[in-house]
Amino acid sequence: MPQLKIFGTLFGGDAQDGKTKQTFEISGTSLTKYTGSAAEVLIPDTVTNIAQEAFLDCKHLKKVVIPESVTAIHSNAFRGCENLTEVTMPDSVVQLGAGVFCGCTSLRSIRIPDGITAIPDGAFAACPSLTGIRIPEQVTTIGKHAFFRCTGLTEITIPAQVTELRRHAFSGCEQLTKVTVLGSIPYLFMAFSNCSALKQAVLAPGVTEITCAFSGCASLTDIVIPDTVRKIGWSAFSGCASLRRIVIPESVTEIDSGAFEDCVSLTEVELPSEVKCDSSAFLNTPVAARFQEAVPSEDA
Repeated sequence: MPQLKIFGTLFGGDAQDGKTKQTFEISGTSLTKYTGSAAEVLIPDTVTNIAQEAFLDCKHLKKVVIPESVTAIHSNAFRGCENLTEVTMPDSVVQLGAGVFCGCTSLRSIRIPDGITAIPDGAFAACPSLTGIRIPEQVTTIGKHAFFRCTGLTEITIPAQVTELRRHAFSGCEQLTKVTVLGSIPYLFMAFSNCSALKQAVLAPGVTEITCAFSGCASLTDIVIPDTVRKIGWSAFSGCASLRRIVIPESVTEIDSGAFEDCVSLTEVELPSEVKCDSSAFLNTPVAARFQEAVPSEDA
């Protein structure tokens, strides 16, 4: 038997007439659609989950208060709410869907509930007004493009429980200056590419491969590669134009193509005693030039 849809109407303050209509379509305990016009919305406390695309592209929405009855907010629920500046999200929420706040370009801050264990794909992508974010200690996975192009972020700490940081999780965060990765993340792939202001990256032991992770980080000057790393993959640090010195630990056995390509300021490199290094690994760097000069000519 299909669930009955209930159309609820609430009233909230409005500067012009004192009554701005707030209309909800509710099926069972799921808020399936918001069709009102209020700038500020209080979700009814009979709701336990907010369905996918429930507030999709609500351009007028500026503030939303989510009650403690809600445990799940599904994919794209608030996607494209470009004037949304404030969200009150309780600790009762333990599940977020992909793209849940993607494209909320005015969102300045949001508290991710402590019960969240995974930040899904694209959850906060293209939220340029976010200036800070705290990732809860219980999070183990940060999805691809989770904070993609959050250009207002300046510093981020990845908690110790995180073991999976998917591609482009923080790519294009152009004002990010410092990254601290406390988790044991084996494969660091494209996570911080094109973070052009990034100066310092701290990586915890546990990383075994770095591939394209810091490509295009033109301001990077300070990074310590942990001695758990076995491979520096393609374009791992390509385009890090401010990087002057790098120490590659003895644990590294392979440096792939273009790993340090276009690191135009790189003048000091400490290599392991035994490492397989691709011929293009240091292409267009001062180090590569010196290596080429050191190769004996055929007439010698």
